[in-house]
Amino acid sequence: MSDKQKGNRDISDLKARLGLKKGAAAPTTGQTRANGGSGGVMAPPGVNLPPPPGMQPQHPPQPQMPNAADDPFGAMNAMAAVGTVQRAPEIVIVNDGKPVENVGHQSMGRKVATMAIPGVIALIIGIAIGKVGQGASIYNASLSDVKMVLGDKGTPSTVAALKQQLSALDTELDEAKSKNSFRPDPSLDAKLTKAYKELEVKSEIVWRAKQNAMDSEVSAQILSFYAGITELRSMMDLHVKAAKFDDLLYKKNKEKQDAATIKEGENAPLAGQIRYAVLMQAPTETDRVDFGAKIVEIVALVCNGKVANGGRCPEGESPSGFQYRTEPGGPVTEGDIATGGTENVPTKKIVMLLPGGVRDALLKTADGVASEALYQRRLRMIYERIHGTDKVKGLLDEGNKLESRLQTESNKSTRFSFFM
Repeated sequence: MSDKQKGNRDISDLKARLGLKKGAAAPTTGQTRANGGSGGVMAPPGVNLPPPPGMQPQHPPQPQMPNAADDPFGAMNAMAAVGTVQRAPEIVIVNDGKPVENVGHQSMGRKVATMAIPGVIALIIGIAIGKVGQGASIYNASLSDVKMVLGDKGTPSTVAALKQQLSALDTELDEAKSKNSFRPDPSLDAKLTKAYKELEVKSEIVWRAKQNAMDSEVSAQILSFYAGITELRSMMDLHVKAAKFDDLLYKKNKEKQDAATIKEGENAPLAGQIRYAVLMQAPTETDRVDFGAKIVEIVALVCNGKVANGGRCPEGESPSGFQYRTEPGGPVTEGDIATGGTENVPTKKIVMLLPGGVRDALLKTADGVASEALYQRRLRMIYERIHGTDKVKGLLDEGNKLESRLQTESNKSTRFSFFM
């Protein structure tokens, strides 16, 4: 065979080995059987099936090295293939006693914890700052409410204004007590009517004192004071309404008392006294009368046996006696008025009645007596509620203490707050 034919044959063989020759079958290098044996199913090209459990993977067969003298090109290809084979990475298995599925969860838990812990810390700090700011805001609001409740003397329904009105009302009632022992007085009732309207209690002030977070003791004092003002207004309202009838009845009784009072022109020596007196009598040997006293009416002054005109005796004369009668419209009798401070009072002598409530009640009707007594009782209760008694403190004293406490609270400084 010639050298040219031999060379063509070598090239033809080389193309057949490389799979470049038309009609040649694809090389089977790299194909493995699924079971690693000669009798298993051949895997498709390009697909590497894992070995069955419990079986070690087989190393791929090393390509045969052709003789370079016989097939120089094949030897070169085989050497190149061997050079590209690299060692497979080794897998080190460590048994830490934990299931495989917990590895992913553990790493995820660390990530969540890493992100959550700073957020929780920031949340706690935010809540703490919010609590502090909210507390300061509530404190400032309470301080503002304290100033509003305290107010001034010109603002209605404030503690300062109510205390001033109580002081003025206490002065008026104290004068009425000293002057006429709380007897019916239309001018005093008019002042009480005006004071009732001025003692105004605004519900929004009481509501703020009740709902806001001010000191519990201060809130209790405010509510107690305003409750006392409300009670006092009810007492005054009841008195003013009832006093309208009492004043009319007292006026009629006053007219009766004025009519029963001796005038200057009727009997000058007894002017200003009522025309009723007491006649003392006792039985004697010649006069068989009962022992006791009679209420008599003084009629006129007698001078030298004659009735004095104009209630006065003529110049240079002295009264000799008085005319009186024991029955209304009955005959008159002349008698003398007992004088001196002896222990024994002579009979058939007239004893004048001294001023007193019982004496005045004799001149009034039963309705007039009861009406005046109720009037005095109502005023005395109002006075004691304001002024106080030996056992119970009055509203005026409560107002003074509350005003002093509110002034102390209102002088405190405000606190910084984010909630303005």
